[in-house]
Amino acid sequence: MRTIHVKHPIGTTLQKNSEPCVMALGFFDGVHLGHREIIKTAKLIAGQKNLKLAVMTFFPHPSTVIKKGSQITRYITPLSVKERMFEKLGVDLLYVVEFDMNVAKVPHKVFVDDYLYGLRCHHAVAGFDYTYGFKGEGNMAQLNLDAEGRFGVTTVEKMEKQSHKVSSSLLRGLISSGQVEHVPSYLGGRYEIQGILRQENHQYRMYIDVDYFLPSPGTYEVTLKNGPVVTKGMCEVSSSDQPGELRISTFYDCPFEDHTPVQLLWENFIADYDMNAFHAQLPLDEMELRISE
Repeated sequence: MRTIHVKHPIGTTLQKNSEPCVMALGFFDGVHLGHREIIKTAKLIAGQKNLKLAVMTFFPHPSTVIKKGSQITRYITPLSVKERMFEKLGVDLLYVVEFDMNVAKVPHKVFVDDYLYGLRCHHAVAGFDYTYGFKGEGNMAQLNLDAEGRFGVTTVEKMEKQSHKVSSSLLRGLISSGQVEHVPSYLGGRYEIQGILRQENHQYRMYIDVDYFLPSPGTYEVTLKNGPVVTKGMCEVSSSDQPGELRISTFYDCPFEDHTPVQLLWENFIADYDMNAFHAQLPLDEMELRISE
């Protein structure tokens, strides 16, 4: 997979050297089941048309630039992790658009002309709620108009699991309330973070990307993996932790050598030492209501 970082204004050299492609559009935080359906759909069309499979995403999250409402500064999948996941899904080209105020002000028609048609997009695929352009005025209905017959457009409809829309917002709500055991239903697997494990006496410290979105303070049952080597333990999340660090104790002697790269999978909530009544207690429906308020 080739990653291309794009700054505004998009260069004519980049456009001239771009490859014909089917473009999947979205921010894709978490690369959850709904995102995978978008990429799967785009991959199928790319195979039928004998074109490259491309993904276009943004970094940072637009909410950090258009400061309206809550801002997303931590990610279920930081950009480097998202890149590796896209590659495993068979993506050929990853366009990472640097999102700033200049990009935020691009009219929807100009965005389509420069960033889609200009990058030789022959077919665009996105979720039903995808928006683009200045103030999000472009939506999937508008994309069909802005394409002007120059490329095809496919809308992937809403995916629901257990009567809930699969979304990054839902996943953040589950993780931030400690309900990590519900995540696999929407993510497609346990919430996983990657880092380096360091031994400290009888406990361990894991060094991770500071951009990771972490569960709220408390203690969690976790699984640590490195290839075929797997062990169980507890991870304590505290608001006083240094950014990019987690404290872990294993149930058995740790089978990993010092400075080992590991995957940490969040399994279950164990205890909330802050005695927060909201934390990991609310039913999912009530939690969604609270988040939307």
